[in-house]
Amino acid sequence: MSTQTTGKFTPTGWEESVIEDIDGEGETKNGTYYPSRGVTTARVTYAYTGDIAGEGVVTYLFAYRDSKAGRADITGYERFTGTIDGREGSCVLRHSGAYAEGAVSATVEVLPGLGTDGLATLTGSARLSMAGAPPEGGFDITLEYDL
Repeated sequence: MSTQTTGKFTPTGWEESVIEDIDGEGETKNGTYYPSRGVTTARVTYAYTGDIAGEGVVTYLFAYRDSKAGRADITGYERFTGTIDGREGSCVLRHSGAYAEGAVSATVEVLPGLGTDGLATLTGSARLSMAGAPPEGGFDITLEYDL
């Protein structure tokens, strides 16, 4: 039987760099170069609060099909360390989603067998959605899980 829990998450760090620039055409925004078509990697840290509390560090790959139009496919792996409903430990989450029209939407899955301590047997998934600057307190996350 699955349990549902909620929290908030806020990006606290973001470093993105180009792996492949297909056309040599792109643009710089906020000091970061984005290829019009190409692949980048980003290391992102998140702070979590609420019933899901702790820190996550994600390595993302972005496949930009047209960065000027704001379109990219996203995949990544996150190591979360903290507590979920009072159970302390760490786990690995797989992110799969897209960036379109200024917003990110993704599915996040807990990868079985990579948890520690109180989260060793954690399984489950969540949907993430981010657009613009984080609202007061952070973006919402709802995790459906089994332990």
